[in-house]
Amino acid sequence: MTNTIRWKGCNKNDSIASYIDEKIEKFSKFHFVMPNVKTEVVFYPKQQSYTVRMNVSVKTRGLLRAEGTGNEVTAAINFCVDKIIDQLRRVKTQFKDN
Repeated sequence: MTNTIRWKGCNKNDSIASYIDEKIEKFSKFHFVMPNVKTEVVFYPKQQSYTVRMNVSVKTRGLLRAEGTGNEVTAAINFCVDKIIDQLRRVKTQFKDN
């Protein structure tokens, strides 16, 4: 799975990039997910919080989007990945119904 990460308000961090890659591997168990994921990591200095946005392409559904916010970047990533997985499960049940 290929992942494009855009860093905004913070410096590129290889350990966070590998953490994101590790987490998005969970998406590959769904056969209808396209192999490209776009991720944006934003740091807001006034609030001292991170926001992570992910876009995942699905073959018949188009684009799934999720956003997670947290004081730590890993918490924001986990929240965002969980949202995407919930959306993928809903799409999977729609495939079974048809």
